[in-house]
Formats: sequence, C-alpha cells, structure tokens
Amino acid sequence: MNYLAHIYLSDNTDKNTIGNLLGDFVSKAEDNNFEKPIREGIFTHRMLDSFTDSHPIFLMSKKRISTLNRRYAGLLIDMFYDHFLAKNWSSYSTMSLEEYTTHFYSILESFSDCLPDRLLNVMPSMVKENWLLSYKEITGIEKALERISKKLSIPNHFLLNSINELTDNYEGLESDFKSFFPYAIEYANQLKLSNK
Repeated sequence: MNYLAHIYLSDNTDKNTIGNLLGDFVSKAEDNNFEKPIREGIFTHRMLDSFTDSHPIFLMSKKRISTLNRRYAGLLIDMFYDHFLAKNWSSYSTMSLEEYTTHFYSILESFSDCLPDRLLNVMPSMVKENWLLSYKEITGIEKALERISKKLSIPNHFLLNSINELTDNYEGLESDFKSFFPYAIEYANQLKLSNK
C-alpha cells in the first residue's frame, strides 16, 4: 500500500495520520525525534507493510506482474492498490476523496515544523498537484511511477512498461484489492485497539 491507504488506515487523529505517512520517510533511528502519537502512527505503517507484504492476496497480485518488472512487483502493487482505493473511495468513506485529501494536506502543512527534509522537499508538489486525488486516474498513477523511477534510478524499461502492468491486469488486480482491503482494515483496527 502507498500513501493514500496508509493515511486512510490511521486512527484519524492528526498525529497518528502524520505518523502513518512518515513511515515512508523516516528510519527507525529517527523514531525518537517524534512524540508518542506520531511514533504510534509510524509503527502502524510498518506493521501494515509487513502484514501486506506477506498476505496471500498481495502475493497473488505480485505474480500478475510480468517477469520484466517482477523485481519491482511489490512497489507496483502498492501503487496500484492506492489507485483502486481512490477509484472505489465511496465504498470506504462517506467523505468525498476531494474533501479527504484537502483535509489531509491541511494537517500535513500544520506539522511542517517537525517533518523530515525528505517529506518537506516533496510536500509542495504533493499538495499543488494533489497526488492523492490523482491516484484515482490511471494517468495519476503513471505520473507517480515516473517520479518513483527518477528518484530510485530504476531502468528505463520500468518507466516504459510499468503502467501496462496495471492496464493489462486491471480486472484481476482490482478484484485482488477488493478482496484484500477488508483484511487490511481489520488488521489496522486491531492495531488501533492495541495502542489504546
């Protein structure tokens, strides 16, 4: 799962939500730079990543990726699952995705004084281009994959063919996501209870 799913699976408090995003931007050595509710969000992010990466449905989704991009299958499925969450948002939230993302960006900006440079550097683009809302469209996922490929110096074939992995396997991947996400919600709820 990528940014949108992690934010959605937080406990909806501002600090926990920020922590759930920060899991992609901080190392374990940096955890103590943050207060407890944010650290709990970071912990939830990491536990959800472990849960997702070992789940049979996620593993089945990874097998749908061609051998050309199999090395990056986990990264691709994370992004594709965010697309299906955004596309099917009304099944999971009574708040529109537009309202949800706008609200999240206001939370993000209110915590700018404690965010790591890695996040601060991308935050203006994330907000201005509304990355989270853009995931709803295939073109938004394609742009996100372009950003990732540049950041990670991934070979050109990934950039040229990665979106085809989504379009060529669209129905199967969407079915996988819809089967998987209730398990992720249940697991996140268990983590919330254990943090109380």
